Amino acid sequence: MAPGQTVQAPAAGAPTTSFEDTAAGPVPFRKDTAAGALNPKRGGTITTAWTGGANWDTWDPMTTQTIRVNHMFFTSSKLIQGDWTKGPQGSGQTSWDWGYLSDVGLLNGELAESWETPDPTTIVYHIRKGVKFHNKPPANGREVTAQDVAWNIQMQFDTPTAWQAIAYPKDSGLQPTSIKALDQYTVEVKTPEQSRDLMLLEIGCNMYHNPPEVWQNGGSMGDWTKVIGSGPWMISDYVSGSQITFTRNPDYFETDPLHPGQQLPYLDTLKILLVPDISTRLTALRTGAVDWLRELDPDDARPVVTANQDLQWSRRVGLAWDANGRLDRQDLPFKDLRVRQALNLAVDKQTFLKDYLKGQGVLLGYPFPPTDSYAKYFTPLDQLPDDAKMLFTGYNTDQAKKLLADAGYPNGFQTVIQGPAARADEMALLQSYLANIGVDMQIQTLDPGQYNSLGGSNNFDQMWYGNAIGVWAPDEMLTTKKGMLSNHAHMDDSYYQGVQDSIAANMVANPDAYFKTMKDAGVHELESAWAIFMPVPYQYNVWWPWYQNYYGINWTGWAGVWQWTKYVWVDQDMKKAMGHS
Repeated sequence: MAPGQTVQAPAAGAPTTSFEDTAAGPVPFRKDTAAGALNPKRGGTITTAWTGGANWDTWDPMTTQTIRVNHMFFTSSKLIQGDWTKGPQGSGQTSWDWGYLSDVGLLNGELAESWETPDPTTIVYHIRKGVKFHNKPPANGREVTAQDVAWNIQMQFDTPTAWQAIAYPKDSGLQPTSIKALDQYTVEVKTPEQSRDLMLLEIGCNMYHNPPEVWQNGGSMGDWTKVIGSGPWMISDYVSGSQITFTRNPDYFETDPLHPGQQLPYLDTLKILLVPDISTRLTALRTGAVDWLRELDPDDARPVVTANQDLQWSRRVGLAWDANGRLDRQDLPFKDLRVRQALNLAVDKQTFLKDYLKGQGVLLGYPFPPTDSYAKYFTPLDQLPDDAKMLFTGYNTDQAKKLLADAGYPNGFQTVIQGPAARADEMALLQSYLANIGVDMQIQTLDPGQYNSLGGSNNFDQMWYGNAIGVWAPDEMLTTKKGMLSNHAHMDDSYYQGVQDSIAANMVANPDAYFKTMKDAGVHELESAWAIFMPVPYQYNVWWPWYQNYYGINWTGWAGVWQWTKYVWVDQDMKKAMGHS
């Protein structure tokens, strides 16, 4: 469907796409079908609900990873962003289900109108003229300059608590060696040769920019009233644990690339309710109190969609939930590959997918899901080496016991797994499977605060049940790189140094070589059996038809989790006609 094309709404009671699985795999995005749905509309408010969490009380990007400072996606700008014209609203080259996937072909400029790499150790960003910080103290609507950008880059590599300093410490040999503004609109970054391409996108697409005067003279972005950037949204109100309200930045610099001349954002107000209870969030969706919810489990999404045919929805392969043991402790059995293989063979994953997930997932969904967007990375199950394939289809308790015996554990062993209370049923299933091979795995459930704290420090005792992350940015090696807090297995595998070197050399200069490296690395990761790799469930996004120009988008760019909200609009007349105000 081309942008701007108008189609008629379906007749009342007309059949819609089935929520159930299809032989072809995940159901494709449903297009807006209401008359005029593809024509931009201005004004109005869109409301959604989140689980809440401490991330909304974290305001300063110098204290943690940018993507853990939620407001940055709305209030601030990066140098590089996802190219909106390549999503389902435009060419359909990507579904934006998991961001840009470290594919530079899906990016374009934001604060930087262009960039270049004139030699093997130099990156030059050309800053867009006329971009303004929000018209509030201390910047008071002044222009964003190359000096501001250079300051932000330097600070985020120099501040020990900032993401770039943590992910690329000074002794890594990857940090920039020089960062300076050549003039008002040109930033030059010098890097080691082996990290130029890596830094091009780390700086460009994983770093937001704010006015330096916020921090100068001992200041900080310590609470919501001090938040200031150049992004499409400004915070107008925040009630801790209740809601956050954004209003449009009237001076925002971007226009819609698919609707030339239309200044972004379209909405007047964007409201996020902080609602931990899922049943309350679903009730709010049913009644129209919220306009959309995202990342719903199948069991939560199905009854809502089935009961109301007006709701639209999309589906993606979600994050893997895996059980792993620490590989860095010599007193634990997980250091032995045979033990890790045995734990995988003890779990009937095909039955888990069929019965526990009710078929709503995929058997092999980590480290890359089996979707069109990941075709350059993903190795199908039937093409994996036998030692990787058996982890998913080789359920065999006798073979598992033999592997344990060969590793020196003929009678099994005792261990403790820590994980979220919300996943207690899954851990109990694993516990019962492992008991069949003599592994006594005791379960310690954690409340959300405990889970987030322990997972954030990556200092659990023996075993951990959590998300295997990083599918949205393979180049970051979030699960496999030594020292990363999301490297829950505490892996220290020299193989990944070669992967990092290839990423740095090829990600921009030779994408085909980069894709091959990451595809091979995915197979290596599975062969290492660092976790009990479980089937991966689907997630659903559900929205009302008055919420338009949205086709299940989850993530654009690298740290662009919510940047796409500047492109959506609300049909206020339709909403009223459907009985909602």
